[in-house]
Amino acid sequence: MAESKWPQHALRVGVFEFRRSVRAIWQDKARAFLMAAGLVFPSLMLVGFIYLFSGAIRNVGTVSLPPVARGTVALLWLFGVFIATQRVVSARPRIDAEQLMLTTVSARTVVGGLLVAETLRVLAYLGLPVVVLTGGVVYLFGSLVSMLLIPLAAILLGLTAVLVGMVLGYAIALLIATSPFVARHKTVLGGIAVVVAIGGYLLITLPQFGGVGQESLAVLPVGWFVDLAVIGSPAQGSMTRAGVAVGGSLLVVIGGIVLVEREATRLWFTDPVSGEKKTDVDPEHTTPEQDGTRTVLADAIVPLGIPRGVSQPTRRVAQWTLLRTRRDPRRLNFLLLPVVMVGSGLFSSGMQAASPWMVFAPAAAVLLPWMAGATFAMNPLGDEGTVLPVTLISVSGASYVRGLMLPGLLFGIPIVVLVTAGAALVGPFELPVAIGLVGVSLLTTLVAVTTAPAVGLWFPRFSAISIGQSREVIPPRLLTTALHFLGVTIPATVLVVLLIEPQLGQTLIAGITGFLPAALVQLATGGDGDILSDVGVWFQNLGTAIQSIGLESFQLTAGGLLVFSAVIVAVVSYRVAIRRFDSYSPPT
Repeated sequence: MAESKWPQHALRVGVFEFRRSVRAIWQDKARAFLMAAGLVFPSLMLVGFIYLFSGAIRNVGTVSLPPVARGTVALLWLFGVFIATQRVVSARPRIDAEQLMLTTVSARTVVGGLLVAETLRVLAYLGLPVVVLTGGVVYLFGSLVSMLLIPLAAILLGLTAVLVGMVLGYAIALLIATSPFVARHKTVLGGIAVVVAIGGYLLITLPQFGGVGQESLAVLPVGWFVDLAVIGSPAQGSMTRAGVAVGGSLLVVIGGIVLVEREATRLWFTDPVSGEKKTDVDPEHTTPEQDGTRTVLADAIVPLGIPRGVSQPTRRVAQWTLLRTRRDPRRLNFLLLPVVMVGSGLFSSGMQAASPWMVFAPAAAVLLPWMAGATFAMNPLGDEGTVLPVTLISVSGASYVRGLMLPGLLFGIPIVVLVTAGAALVGPFELPVAIGLVGVSLLTTLVAVTTAPAVGLWFPRFSAISIGQSREVIPPRLLTTALHFLGVTIPATVLVVLLIEPQLGQTLIAGITGFLPAALVQLATGGDGDILSDVGVWFQNLGTAIQSIGLESFQLTAGGLLVFSAVIVAVVSYRVAIRRFDSYSPPT
């Protein structure tokens, strides 16, 4: 039973939670800068567009609202639902200080507070673009009613997306808490769900791939918020659709709050099931390799496994690494940013190329090896948590580093080889080039797997990010991720370009090592005859000399140097990681 003033209490809880989120972001300066840049730059571009083309926009006259506009808004709403669902399932299934909150106020108040906080977070992202868009419409057309309707449409869009996402998120969280099968395989099932969601998104945004465009989503009522927003502007929408959007939003809000309250209450007052298999071991027939933690540890990562031929300390480190990743896949969120940023551009380029496999096969040979190396060993010391001192004195550096590398080698290499080989054979590549791409993927996987522990051990992170229920996830540093990503993918990309388009590879290397430094020196000196000008001339001659080398000779020489350098980097990284672990002392 909710208390009489539960709406006021929910508002106070939500505002307090939102302020905590703002403070946490502000304390992480790098994260705050990236988020601010992602909001400010597009808004400035919109301001510039409105200012430069204001005359042309005013002269367009009355136009009908195209279906693609409604479809784009519907796609934005679906994306918001996906993000809200993912956040509830993986980050915020419970509120902080749960025992205190649930014994002080009603569950409805807590649910309302979480809804208010999540809605405020969404509106914080939408705030600046909405303000710029509203100001632009008022400036262009003098529509004062837009000052009310555009923010109203944005608020309804964000609120309904958050509510539907919370309904789905708490339903999934409740399923994980009550179903042993789902709890045991939540990582695999979650990965499949993400792949399906991304596939559906690409299917809609790239109609040349699936034949389904954004305009096909115009029939969804969630896209009709744009009809509400354009009232008072020359864009002619549908008043009926605008009314349905407003009325439907009220129904979603009322029904969503009721459903979320029931789901969350059941989740919070239900003891979650264990996702681990129970094994019955006969003490009289227990071998040294089957007793206690050893059997439980091996069974916990089934169907994955580490060969028994591997030495015991190395096998235990590898099993713990797999188990941590399986139990808490949120630690892999750092993989999403570079993969989405680079992968979406490559996918779009591939779909516009004559053969998509011309881009997909090289991308698989470069990106998949990095993921195989980065998945398990980007912050090993931070992942150890409070048992780090015990780990440092109970296992040697060689065994520990090998254990970190083993999952990437055992499970990364087969996936990388199969995907790269399949894409290369399907694509328009000759057999020697296809074999070369597979070789590049193998070499890049070796480099990625060996350099990840070295970079992760050298730049550990122990500061935690609280993401709900007073639990903590310690992601790797942004510097660690950036160094490893660029250090692995840039040389691999150059090697792939030399293999597929040697002429382009020669031009790129000549430009990067010769012509670009020469141009920079020329700009710095202004053409004056001093020693820096001689340096610029030397770089210019270097670029010219590289371009004058025969294509086949350059391909063999440059490729051989890259391969040799990769082997040296792998060996040195392995030794550096071992030495770093053996000499490391925990911070006091």
